[in-house]
Amino acid sequence: MPIRIEFFRLHNGSTARARLNRIYCVSPNLKDAITQAESLLKDTGMPQEPDAFALFDDQGNELYQARFTSTNPI
Repeated sequence: MPIRIEFFRLHNGSTARARLNRIYCVSPNLKDAITQAESLLKDTGMPQEPDAFALFDDQGNELYQARFTSTNPI
């Protein structure tokens, strides 16, 4: 299934997101797409560390979102 992975920063006090990177890939299922996103976080070398990532299908529907916290570091 085609997947779009977006890494972003969150702005405190609002729902605004600042997208740091957008990556298109193909994954057999959502679980593998999540694993792929976590792996890409370590390998893409973004200039800022993202607060979260989201996965979207090819129609633009958000399928999954995860925020990185001290108890959920990736």
